[in-house]
Amino acid sequence: MTRADRIADLGHRLRRLVRTGWLLVPLTLLLAYFAYHAVHGQRGLIAWMDLRREVAQAQRELETLEAERERLARRVEALRPGQTDADLLESELRRLGYLRPEEVIVLVEPEAEAESPEAR
Repeated sequence: MTRADRIADLGHRLRRLVRTGWLLVPLTLLLAYFAYHAVHGQRGLIAWMDLRREVAQAQRELETLEAERERLARRVEALRPGQTDADLLESELRRLGYLRPEEVIVLVEPEAEAESPEAR
């Protein structure tokens, strides 16, 4: 039997397997396996979309933190000796509890809960 005859015989057997469906079952299962992992696998389509969503969220958080850092840097710069912003210094001192000598603090007791409209 020559090589050409063996190849023709092999082709004939493959065609017979395809016609009977036995070759299509493993090929279909193999295709389904790869398709499933292309979508649901560790590096599949769903994982890729989740990663893109995480990156977008991290970029938004980075922008927020950079803006906060810039705001704090401007505040620190405004409080440096020799170039202190008087309004900023006064607001910081008030936040810390300092008052001017002529200012008076009036403390008001909170209303009793029975008298409040929410308690009725």
